[in-house]
Amino acid sequence: MNKREIEVKKIASELARWETQISNLNSLSLYDANIFSEHTICVLLNTIYNYNLHNINIVQKNYPAIDLGDQFNRVAFQITSTKATKKIQNTVESFIAKGLAKDYDQLFVLILGRKQKSYPVFDTKQQIEFDNGRHIIDFHDLLNHISSLPTPKIEEIGKILSYENQPTGAKPAPKQSSAAKLKRNLTLRNKMQKELLRTVHQSEWEHAIYEPWIKFRYGNIIVRNVEDRSFPEVRETPAGQMSPWFKGEFWNFYENGLELISLGGSGEAIFDKHGKWDVLHWDNDTRRNNPDYTVVRCNQFLRIPYDYIVSLDMQVDQYYGYPSLYVEYLKDNMPYEEIVYGQAGVYEQKQLTHYFDSNKREKLK
Repeated sequence: MNKREIEVKKIASELARWETQISNLNSLSLYDANIFSEHTICVLLNTIYNYNLHNINIVQKNYPAIDLGDQFNRVAFQITSTKATKKIQNTVESFIAKGLAKDYDQLFVLILGRKQKSYPVFDTKQQIEFDNGRHIIDFHDLLNHISSLPTPKIEEIGKILSYENQPTGAKPAPKQSSAAKLKRNLTLRNKMQKELLRTVHQSEWEHAIYEPWIKFRYGNIIVRNVEDRSFPEVRETPAGQMSPWFKGEFWNFYENGLELISLGGSGEAIFDKHGKWDVLHWDNDTRRNNPDYTVVRCNQFLRIPYDYIVSLDMQVDQYYGYPSLYVEYLKDNMPYEEIVYGQAGVYEQKQLTHYFDSNKREKLK
C-alpha cells in the first residue's frame, strides 16, 4: 500500500468518525458539534478547493442562508447536518430573499454526513444556478475530490482532521506541538487574507489572475525583524547581513505563506538549449551576448512562510502608511524560506506567472 492510499484511507476514517460523533450528539439534541464543524469545514474547504471562505457567523450570529462566504470566488456554503429536502429548499429561498445572489454566484449545501439518494428540482426563481448533483455535497463527495489531489495536499488535510477529531487531553505532547503549529498557521493564514485582501470587483477578476497583487489593500508592507529596535531609522547594514526592516511589495499568497516580489525590478536570466538556466549579473555579464543562451527577463519572488511570521499589525505606521509584518529571521538571517526566480504575470500580455525550475539552475559559463 503506497503513501497516498494510506493517507486517503486515514482521511476516510476521520470523516466517518466525525460523522458518527455529530450524529450521536444531534440525537441527544446537543448541536454544539455543528458550530464547531463550521470552523473546521471552513479551513478544510479552503485547503481542498483553494477558496478564501470566511465564517459569516462570526461577523453576524445566525446569518441567514449561509455560514461561509468567499466574495472573491463568489461562492457560499450552508453547513448542516440536516439532509432533508425542506431544509435545503428553505436555504435556497432564504438565499434569494436576502439578495445574496448579488455577492455570490453559487450556493453549496454541505451535509455533515450523508445526503439523501435523490432530491427534487429546487425552485431557484432563476436567480441562481443550483444543480443537485454538484451543489449538494456530503462527506463522500469531499472524499472523492480529496483523493484526486496531490499527495502533499492530502497529507495536510489528514493532519487537520486528525487534530480536530482527537478528544481534549488525548493529544500526545510531540504530535500536539506539530498539530498545534499547523492549526496556528491555518488561523494566521485566514487572518492575513481577511485583513490584507480586498473584495475584487467582477471586472477585475481576469486581471487578478495574471497580476494577483491587485487583490491587496496596500501595495507594500513593512517587514520587521521581531528583534529590531531601529525602525524607522535607516542604518548601514554590515556586509552579508540583511536589513532588520524593509518595505516589501505584495505579489500573492503561496501555499506556505506570503509571497513578495523584489522591489528592485526585473533582472535577466539565461537559458541553454537543455533548459538549464542561471541569473545574469547586472554589470558587464558577457554571457548575455553568448548565442548559445536565450536571455529572458526575470523577477525574484520572496517567500515568507507562516512559520516565521509572529504577528500582522494592520495599524499603518506614521512614516510610510503601510501595515507591518513582524517576522523571525530564521534562515541565514533572512525572513525568507526561499527566493524563487521566474517571470511575473502581465495582464496586458495575458501572460501568467511562471516560476523557473530551481532544480535546473546551474552555473552556466
